[in-house]
Amino acid sequence: MDRTLMRLLGRILESDTKRTDSKLPRILPALRLSVVLLCILLCALSRNAVFVVGILAAELIRLAFLPPQRIAGVLGRLALPVLFTLLIMLPSVFLGHPRTMLTVTMKVTCSVLLLLLANEEMDWKDVTGAFRSLHIPGIFTMTLDMTMRFLVLLGRLADAMLEAISLRTFDILKGRKRDRARYMTAGGVLGTTFLVSQRMATQTYEAMECRGYDGVYRSYEKHRFGWQDAVYALLIPLAIAAFIYCQAAL
Repeated sequence: MDRTLMRLLGRILESDTKRTDSKLPRILPALRLSVVLLCILLCALSRNAVFVVGILAAELIRLAFLPPQRIAGVLGRLALPVLFTLLIMLPSVFLGHPRTMLTVTMKVTCSVLLLLLANEEMDWKDVTGAFRSLHIPGIFTMTLDMTMRFLVLLGRLADAMLEAISLRTFDILKGRKRDRARYMTAGGVLGTTFLVSQRMATQTYEAMECRGYDGVYRSYEKHRFGWQDAVYALLIPLAIAAFIYCQAAL
C-alpha cells in the first residue's frame, strides 16, 4: 500500500472529528459541492484562458485566508499533480504548441486547487450528506464511503505486517534468499489482507443488518438556508455569466 495515499485518506476521514475552522460560517455542503463541480466543468470546457485565470485568482484569494500551516499543506499536495501534468505535456512544447501545455496545466491546477480547498472546508460526513441532498443513489454513496474506510484500515494492517516481518527476517537473510523471502512475504501479506477484508465485510454486513440499515444515508445535522448560503449561491450565476462572456470575447 502506498503510505502517501493512506495518509491522505486518513486525513479525510479524521477530519470528521478534528475541525480547526469552527468559527467560519457553515455553508450548505450540497451548495458548496455544486459550486466546486460547476467550476471544474466550466474550466474544462473553457477555450479562453481569461476565465481559468479568474477562477484561479479567486481560489488563491480564498487560500490566503487559511492559516499558514494549512496553506503549506495545500500547496504541498498541489505540487505533485501540477508537476506531473507539466511532464506529460512537455512533448507539446517540442511539437510547436507551448500554449497547450500552459492551458492544460492551468486547468489542472485550477481543478485540483478547488478540490483541495473543498477538502479543507468540508468534513467527509459533509460530502456524503451532500451526495444525499443532490439525490445521488445511496448505493454509490455507501460504496464510496466503505471503500475509503476499508482502504485506510487494510492499508494500516498491511503496513504493520510488513514492518513486523522486515524487523524479524530481512536483516538476517542475504542475496537470493532475501529476495525469495521478500516475494513470499508479499504474497503472504496480500493473502492475509484479503482474508481480513472478507471477515470485515461479513462483520460490517451483519452489523448493518442488525441495526436496520435500509440503504438510505441519513443526515442528522440540520442546516437552515441562511444569508451566507444565499450569497454563496450567487457564485453559480456569476460563474456561468463570466464563462459565457469570456467565450463570447474569444
